[in-house]
Amino acid sequence: MKLGFHVSIAGGISRSVERAHDLGCTCMQIFSRNPRGWTVKPLDKNDIAEFKKARERLEIAPVFVHTNYLINLASIKPDLYEKSIEQFVVDLERTEALGAEYLVTHLGSANGQKEEWMVDRVSDAISYALKLHPPKATILLENTAGEAGDIGYTLEQVREVIARLHDSPQVGICYDTCHGFAAGYDIRTKNGVDALAKKISDTVGLDRLKGMHLNDCLRDFNSRVDRHWHIGDGKIGLDGFKLLLNHPAFRDVPKIMETPKNTEEDDPKNMKVVRSLIT
Repeated sequence: MKLGFHVSIAGGISRSVERAHDLGCTCMQIFSRNPRGWTVKPLDKNDIAEFKKARERLEIAPVFVHTNYLINLASIKPDLYEKSIEQFVVDLERTEALGAEYLVTHLGSANGQKEEWMVDRVSDAISYALKLHPPKATILLENTAGEAGDIGYTLEQVREVIARLHDSPQVGICYDTCHGFAAGYDIRTKNGVDALAKKISDTVGLDRLKGMHLNDCLRDFNSRVDRHWHIGDGKIGLDGFKLLLNHPAFRDVPKIMETPKNTEEDDPKNMKVVRSLIT
């Protein structure tokens, strides 16, 4: 099973591969730049080359790149909307320059707007971005927890965005377990995990499920609050993750943990827990 973490790119993107390997990762996720700023430092050609060499040497694949947090593809503000599309293209270009397979993006939020308006807004943004830069990497839409103004907290909403992109083969999904649980997808029982597999199959299609964010949830089921927590220590619990990890629909899907990193022991602990649940 492909398992990994979101890892830091401090000191150069190529160094992230060694960090991932040291944690026992066989896949990984990174930001390609500062996720909370608009300034973009050009990628260093030597750093790119070292990143690719390290990936091959340490056999880490696939690599997921996450978009900048400031990007809001559903924004009602024209300036932010245009800037978000522009910066989304920048992240896509950087993902491909690194040779990474996937670019993960949130769908965005727009307080006070109706669901259909937001679905159209997001799909129009992505459609325009893909015209500006036809992708080689696959874009993965990440489900949300459904906090105020969010779009993408139901799989039907994600499906509608994909449909408006003419079912492009370059668009898939990355399912976040914390977000899904907070939005009303209960995976604490076998029936719940079976239901999630069926729901994904019936909406976006299991063939579009290219990655999962493996996070426990600090807040209650259907709380609509996005708070990641350590595997097994949150409201989903060990039994739920054991069922999910070993389910035939999800077993072979690469999984990235975005669990809290308060101490140096947190990541190794979460990796150990997850591996112990695989049968």
